Amino acid sequence: MKGILSIDFDYFIDASSQDRDLYFPDGSDEIPNNKLESMWEERYKRYPQLKKIGVIEQFNFLKRFLMGLNLPDKNFIKADSHKYIKSFIDKFPKNLKLKIINIDFHHDCYHYYKGSDYCNCGNWLRRVIEERPDTKVKWVRRKDSQIYCLEGVVPFEHTEDIKSIYNEKFDYVFICKSPEWSPPHLNNKFEELVSSVSKKLLLIS
Repeated sequence: MKGILSIDFDYFIDASSQDRDLYFPDGSDEIPNNKLESMWEERYKRYPQLKKIGVIEQFNFLKRFLMGLNLPDKNFIKADSHKYIKSFIDKFPKNLKLKIINIDFHHDCYHYYKGSDYCNCGNWLRRVIEERPDTKVKWVRRKDSQIYCLEGVVPFEHTEDIKSIYNEKFDYVFICKSPEWSPPHLNNKFEELVSSVSKKLLLIS
């Protein structure tokens, strides 16, 4: 069994679910970068308090944890959108069992997609489970993360305890920024987290 630590930076943003609904743009991973930038600019003008948002204390815990991992550089993957983890996982044989620990504000087991957009940042985990039903999943969430999907409560283990990752073995680390959910003034914090892993991350897009 291969262990994958999946990290979405949006988990670490010090904003409640209500704050996100109010302050953040209604974005998706299909929005062009220039349009997304203008959407965030509009939000900063409309809600100046947005710039005061920082990161939660678990940020420093994970930095220390990542610094202690002894993995080859090629086993660390960096991306903008979470959907790219699916193309990474697809490289593994279908009969290889996986365990995914997903640190994320969202459960990513949503059902929605548009047209030919089979896999996106909100449903990649659903697609993995559909195609690899033997996959084990644990979701590290925030206290006010939405735990429901179309069928009811998400069909995998979930916990608020990020320190539970001490009990897991990881062969790969995937880390993404999710710019549609992460205020741009925190980009330096994302890069700080990335730099705690490796200077030679494999970038996919």
